[in-house]
Amino acid sequence: MKALALRQANDLIDHAQRGDYIHVPSGWIQTVRLALGMSLRQLAERLGLSTNALAKYEQNEQNGSISLGTLAKAAEALDMELVYYLRPKRGTLQHSLDSQARRKAAEILDRSTQTMMLEQQETSAAYRVQELDRLTSELREQMPRTLWD
Repeated sequence: MKALALRQANDLIDHAQRGDYIHVPSGWIQTVRLALGMSLRQLAERLGLSTNALAKYEQNEQNGSISLGTLAKAAEALDMELVYYLRPKRGTLQHSLDSQARRKAAEILDRSTQTMMLEQQETSAAYRVQELDRLTSELREQMPRTLWD
């Protein structure tokens, strides 16, 4: 059983190191602690806590309310390191910027198109596509404060 817990925890860590999103329902503290064959009491002693306080740490991690500082202390006591970062949902930061610039450009272009229609000055679809590309590029390069509004 302990060998299985160790193998499963190693698999989770391998996936996380490759950048895969890993949700560990029991939390990393408990998962690693059990994989190492460490009791609640043993880890609590390493942290200078009571077993009740450590159980609360594990519970807080499971419900998403643990602090990074607390998680870092637990990682250190487990001879682990806490790795924390934000990762774009799709691709790269550049992709996020490009997508937002395109959305903002479309919003601006829609407003101006409506105004032009009211003034009976419609433009061709080809012109609108060209203008959307130009405006997207301009917004991406200038990154005005209003880009994310």
